Amino acid sequence: MIDTKYHKYLIVGSIVLGLMLFILNSLFIHIEYLTVVSILVMIVMPFIIEYNKYTLNKEIEETFPDFLRDISQNIKAGMTLPQAVIATKKTDYGRLDPYLDKMAVQIDWGIPFNKILTNFSKGKTSVIKRTVSVINEAITGGGDISQILDAIGTSMKEINDLRKERQSSTYSQMLTGYIIFFVFLGVIIALQSFLIPSLNFSGSGFANLMVTYGVMFKQLIIIQGFFSGMVIGKMSEGKLISGLKHSIVLIVIGYVTLSIFI
Repeated sequence: MIDTKYHKYLIVGSIVLGLMLFILNSLFIHIEYLTVVSILVMIVMPFIIEYNKYTLNKEIEETFPDFLRDISQNIKAGMTLPQAVIATKKTDYGRLDPYLDKMAVQIDWGIPFNKILTNFSKGKTSVIKRTVSVINEAITGGGDISQILDAIGTSMKEINDLRKERQSSTYSQMLTGYIIFFVFLGVIIALQSFLIPSLNFSGSGFANLMVTYGVMFKQLIIIQGFFSGMVIGKMSEGKLISGLKHSIVLIVIGYVTLSIFI
């Protein structure tokens, strides 16, 4: 697992690396495929890194209510708040576990729990940040912490359920996005296979024209697939970066299909 605070450094590093490869290839090496690789490193890698951060935070947000519920139950069993947090280490929370291990160490060092939660929330989703803020206010203001944690956990779970319900309701829109892309792919295949040959060019010039159009159409389908996937992600999950998985699927299908027919 890569801590979210390092993602920005990885993004900057991938952009710099891709730019260096592009400059070196343009000035000295002159390999066509290396240009493609440099562009992928410079543009696609930052999106992949950001998508990894998005999926990490999404999974943490989904398991955080269970974590709060277990802390509440431990407090009701007679534990103090630090003891209740440490006791949750025995439970599997998926990608939240490394953060809980870090929390347990910080508690042993005597760091205040509200500061531990504040550090944990850095780089996380707005829901996590708001939840941590409410918990810290409850710790500072006093009161029944277990009831407050139960209420916050229930609220977070309802938010997650609403998000899943939204994804289900936008399934038809996602399907429409895929259909539009496949129609576009079909139009390109028709242009390359039927319309351009019907122009009745002859000689080597026509062969070069077909190759040129073939390369251009492949580049066009990559651009179309990438942005179509981003739009599908925005419609289905409300986050542009969540469309990266759709972009990869559309680009692969589109490029392989054009390689077969063109």
